[in-house]
This record gives sequence, C-alpha cells and structure tokens, in this order.
Amino acid sequence: MRQRKILDKAYKKELLIIDVRTKEEFAQGYIPTAQLIPLDIIIKGEYKDLPKDQLICLYCHSGRRSGMAKKILKKAGYQVKNIGGILSWKQEIIK
Repeated sequence: MRQRKILDKAYKKELLIIDVRTKEEFAQGYIPTAQLIPLDIIIKGEYKDLPKDQLICLYCHSGRRSGMAKKILKKAGYQVKNIGGILSWKQEIIK
C-alpha cells in the first residue's frame, strides 16, 4: 500500500498507524494519526486494547523494530503491516 493511501485510510479511521519507537523519538516527529506504543511495551504484551478487526500499520526509525513488533502482533492474531521506517516516509510528519 502506498504511503498516501495509508495516510488517507488512517485519517478515515480505516486503519491504525502505530509508532514503536521510544517516547523521545516520537517527540522529534511522527506520522499523522500515529499512536505511540514502544516496542518494549509490545514485547511485554501490553497492547490488548488494539482492535483485531482493523489493519495496524507499524513503523519505527528504520523498519527493524516494527518488523519485530509485526511478528509479535501477528502471532497474537492481529492484522499487521510493517510500513518501514520514518526515514523513508515521504508524506507529512508532525513535529
């Protein structure tokens, strides 16, 4: 899915965007509509309020941590997509 389409769907609440970076990284800039759930929180299993009936798009700095989060959430029954790192995000970023 292209970045613009992901963002459009997020604005329409048709999917969720989750940032798995740290609070400090998130504060430096994030994708619009993104919710912060750091990877360490996902590893601890503290994500039970996420909807299982909606696509969740994950990102981090470069794509490595979001890949790890994808494996955990997919195994738990969530619909997930790793959209990579904010470094490669070409759409707007909130700072």
